[in-house]
Amino acid sequence: MMLFAHPGHWAAQLLYLAPVAAMIGALLWARFRGPSAETVPDEDEEV
Repeated sequence: MMLFAHPGHWAAQLLYLAPVAAMIGALLWARFRGPSAETVPDEDEEV
């Protein structure tokens, strides 16, 4: 009984994980940067 897969199997599975990791990274980057000037209303504008 083999408990671990060889590196080729791991590499193939990492390809499926890459888009998920990219999306999480993009969300964290957006949170780190904070709100941009475009999303914050001006003081003169009424909400």
